[in-house]
This record gives sequence, structure tokens and C-alpha cells, in this order.
Amino acid sequence: MSERQPRQAELAHLAGVIERLAGELALAEEPASFVAALEDGAAKAPEEDR
Repeated sequence: MSERQPRQAELAHLAGVIERLAGELALAEEPASFVAALEDGAAKAPEEDR
């Protein structure tokens, strides 16, 4: 049973690392999505003015 506690602590630590990295990845992808939305909007703007 003493082996189980360190293993659970390691798994909890690993889960925390994965969660932080997933959050960082989401933040890294967001600016790219924002730029794509701006580019799509910019391409449509001249057509709307006609």
C-alpha cells in the first residue's frame, strides 16, 4: 500500500502538467484563429460595400 501513495502522487503531478500544457496549447492556438477570422472578415468587406 505504501507503493500506491507515491504512484498516486506522481500521477496527480503528471495530470497537472498535462492540464497546464493543454491550457498553454489553447492559448497558443487562439491568436492564429483570431488572425484567420480577421483575414476572412477583411476579404468579405469590399464585397459588402458594392
